[in-house]
Amino acid sequence: MNKQTKKTNKTGRIALLIIVLAIILALLNPAVLTFLPLGIREYLAQFSATYFSKSIVSGITLEAVAAAVLAMVITWLAGDLVKNLTESFHSQRHRSETIRHLIGSILKYTIYIVGFVVALGCLGVDAAAMFVSAGVVGIVVGFGAQSLIEDVITGLFIIFEGEFEVGDIITIDGFRGEVKSIGLRTVSIIDRGGNIRIINNSEISSLINLSEVNSVAVVTVPVSYEDKLLDVEAAVKEALSELPSEYPEIFKSAPVYRGVDKLVETHIELMVVATVKEEDIYNARRIMHREIRLAFEKAGLSVPFKE
Repeated sequence: MNKQTKKTNKTGRIALLIIVLAIILALLNPAVLTFLPLGIREYLAQFSATYFSKSIVSGITLEAVAAAVLAMVITWLAGDLVKNLTESFHSQRHRSETIRHLIGSILKYTIYIVGFVVALGCLGVDAAAMFVSAGVVGIVVGFGAQSLIEDVITGLFIIFEGEFEVGDIITIDGFRGEVKSIGLRTVSIIDRGGNIRIINNSEISSLINLSEVNSVAVVTVPVSYEDKLLDVEAAVKEALSELPSEYPEIFKSAPVYRGVDKLVETHIELMVVATVKEEDIYNARRIMHREIRLAFEKAGLSVPFKE
């Protein structure tokens, strides 16, 4: 994430903070909402008189507003601090990374909820009575709390059942990428091009975890009919045998030459396969193509154009 994006995100948070406070202030004094029908304003006034203290309804002091703003700002800073702290601890184990992201997500949302309640208290709002009231629960559900609850529950099942973890390569709805984070609400995946897809947990209906078992990298090698097949096979096998020593982080064992795969009009096609980790499958293909090409050049063999 570049500096411009971070700046935009901070601006958006500040704007959201202002909007939330404006909504709270409007609820405390519904008379200012002149654009609403009279019936709705009367309902909001009755709601305000029921759940907010009379002193606040009659007039909000500047000190109370300042305290509420300060509480929200501190909450925002504390959330960023927790995020930075959790991101500073890294582990090579996928399970540890998954738990780290979960703890960070839980702490962040806990801080936001506590900060919001404190800000309401600064304005004289009886937060406990407000949140347990049927009217507010209905409003919250109307704004999509059902989806939020589904996301959280699904996220907990994903984490504790270990269906996939941070660092795994998965495919969801045709999008293949590495899992970067698993939160209470969303999962973020990044593909080879650096594109990040964020998916709500409740929207994950089916997926393929490609990291559970090793994958097979397959390479097809075109060979000219003019070259002797035995010479070509010898060059290929020699190149493959050296890969585990040259690229031990990719190849734990030598790739296998499977033999002639196709006889087409312009050339012969040989097949080579290697067992590698899913995250290394594309690097393995590129390395095998390169080393086989270099082996052909060394042996004076030609590589025909493959149409």
